[in-house]
Amino acid sequence: MISASRRKSGGMSIIELMIAMAIGMFLIAGAISLFVVSKRTYSEAERTARMGENSRFALQTLSADLRLGGFFGEVPAADLKGRTGLAAVTGDCTGRGAAYGYNNYLFVARTNIGGNAIGCIVDAVPNTDVVIIKSVRPFPLSDGVRDDPGDDDGTIDMPGVLDGQKTYVMANPITGRIFDGAGTVPSIGEGGAVPRGNAWEYRFQAYYIRAGDVPQLSRKVLSWDGAGMAITTEDVVEGVENLRVMIGEDRDRDGETDRYLDSTDTSIDWSRVTSMKVFLLVRSADRDVGYTDQRTYTLGNTTLAAPNDNFHRIVVQSDVSLRNSKLLVRGTK
Repeated sequence: MISASRRKSGGMSIIELMIAMAIGMFLIAGAISLFVVSKRTYSEAERTARMGENSRFALQTLSADLRLGGFFGEVPAADLKGRTGLAAVTGDCTGRGAAYGYNNYLFVARTNIGGNAIGCIVDAVPNTDVVIIKSVRPFPLSDGVRDDPGDDDGTIDMPGVLDGQKTYVMANPITGRIFDGAGTVPSIGEGGAVPRGNAWEYRFQAYYIRAGDVPQLSRKVLSWDGAGMAITTEDVVEGVENLRVMIGEDRDRDGETDRYLDSTDTSIDWSRVTSMKVFLLVRSADRDVGYTDQRTYTLGNTTLAAPNDNFHRIVVQSDVSLRNSKLLVRGTK
């Protein structure tokens, strides 16, 4: 005879199994949903952080170089003398953009419908600004220990010697000469071309937005190409798809900006420019298929139409006081 307890010791019923499976599927679905949401949140945070980092780096780099615009060591551009002995620059820019045209040390141009500007830029995003900056690096080379006449021998050698693959400005508080490091060096001895002069590395930069699958902030620079000085391209940061600049003018020469003008305004007096407002439109590196950008963007006095694509964007701005220009403007009041 089989006991009642043994008859009741069977496994799970079909109903219990179905309930268990339903609960399990519910838990799995919840876990998957949580994973998807977490991944999307992480992707959005990473995308925003990357755009923020790129925009900060782009603004900091461009703003720092703008502040140095017109700095030629110990003299203003007007006191720099001829460029005797300078070799021609391969692929040089034209007009105000010419690499050795140091009197036009700050200038902004606008690219045409073909993405061209200043004779040396042919790959830019159309209808964006180009910022041309000419200056020297703020780290001079000198003849021995500075301010120690006893250490002078008439040769630049502190903290290093001249580089034959660079261009320099030799300057003292009265005058200056621009020259190739491999060429004839201006005399810095007593009675020389630049007595007690120091050598400062000359820089030419033209910032612009380079077109491509991923647009980027790039710049044309003066550098050695293996045979001589040439205009070459450096990429600064990717994802920057528009650059606009408003030009601040000091009309009464009191050191304060009186009005801001579009960079294409023909009434700008560049000898009175003391500040600039820089606007950048920065784009995410990848598409977000679940997002459509239907916003308009204002850069200075220009409003851009909604892109209607799958990229995220932010606009960043920097107000840059042009220190050297401001000193020159006030000095000629």
